Amino acid sequence: MSTTSSPGGGASASGFRRMWHDLESVGLDPDSGGYRRYAWTREDHDLREWFAGECAARGLDVTTDRMGNQWGWWGDPDAAVAAGDPGVVIGSHLDSVPDGGAFDGPLGVVASLAALDGLREGGFQPARPLGVVNFADEEGARFGVACAGSRVITGALNADRARGLADRDGVS
Repeated sequence: MSTTSSPGGGASASGFRRMWHDLESVGLDPDSGGYRRYAWTREDHDLREWFAGECAARGLDVTTDRMGNQWGWWGDPDAAVAAGDPGVVIGSHLDSVPDGGAFDGPLGVVASLAALDGLREGGFQPARPLGVVNFADEEGARFGVACAGSRVITGALNADRARGLADRDGVS
């Protein structure tokens, strides 16, 4: 990895392009030209494995909460919370709306990983844990509830209601 840091250059910029290239074909519908990256599908599985791999390649500790949100941590968030100094989280989601554009969802995750890379390139050492998140089922395209991943963990969506959601085929 390059240790130079310049606007638009360095490892974080090339890493952004590589990550974007990795995701270009996942969920692309050749008929519509849009993306279909629905929660809890094969495409979602592939995206979640990609996220875990990108985090592991950076030495981030990956955890998955009970809602299925994935968290990649630089530093120990549990120790920080115990010390009264919670971490900072950046990120987005990888799912899309029906026939969404290429940037729908993944842009926030890719940009967050690239931002972390840029911080490391510059020699930054965080005073508190820094996390990158991939929220599960944020678009609501499959189960009809937008922001499900973040709403469940904040208490805005009851976990029992979330477990009871079903798609058009009756799959929960």
